[in-house]
Amino acid sequence: MPRLCATRPSSTPMSGLFTSYTAQQSLDNSHIGVRGNTVADRAAAEAHSLPSPIDMTTDLTDSLTNLQTTCNRHWDNELTDALQYTSLGRIRHDTRHHWWTHSPSRALDTAVTILRIGHTRLNAHLHKLGMTADPHCPWCPTYPDTPEHLLLQCPRHHSHRTALLQSLYPLLLRRPTLADLLGGSPDPGLAFKILKHTRTFLQKSGQLHRI
Repeated sequence: MPRLCATRPSSTPMSGLFTSYTAQQSLDNSHIGVRGNTVADRAAAEAHSLPSPIDMTTDLTDSLTNLQTTCNRHWDNELTDALQYTSLGRIRHDTRHHWWTHSPSRALDTAVTILRIGHTRLNAHLHKLGMTADPHCPWCPTYPDTPEHLLLQCPRHHSHRTALLQSLYPLLLRRPTLADLLGGSPDPGLAFKILKHTRTFLQKSGQLHRI
């Protein structure tokens, strides 16, 4: 605390004035040069010059939106790259939602899904897993037993394939690809109709047990 210096009162009329002046002068002099007091005074002066405090309540809405956008972008990039090396990549190319339709037959739905992801019991896939020595079609010794061959090429199922192609003509699909037959169309309505005919082909061809 500042040190007050006591002085002897004077009997003159001005003694009160001199006494007050002496005490104030002693107080001011003792305050000067003390580093802590100087710093405190400067801080107080700066505080008075600052604007009033602003409500800085954090709004998490924008933060969560930005986080979700970043995660979705990362997932898009990762999946797009990964799909290039999978059978599903022939049907799906990004993370956009693909509509699906269900049939009364669970076996048919399962067969279509298996053909989409490529993990079938056809010889070409079993051969990759070392589960069979021959990767070829049972009726075509020089052609791999793949989903493409089963649905689009194998002469064993020519009559059923002809019926399939004829059912696709009204849909303006003259040369369907494997992706088309397995619901790869970006138009959900068209994809549903094509899948219905694909299931009919699988059922009539009698090949569900091999898928």
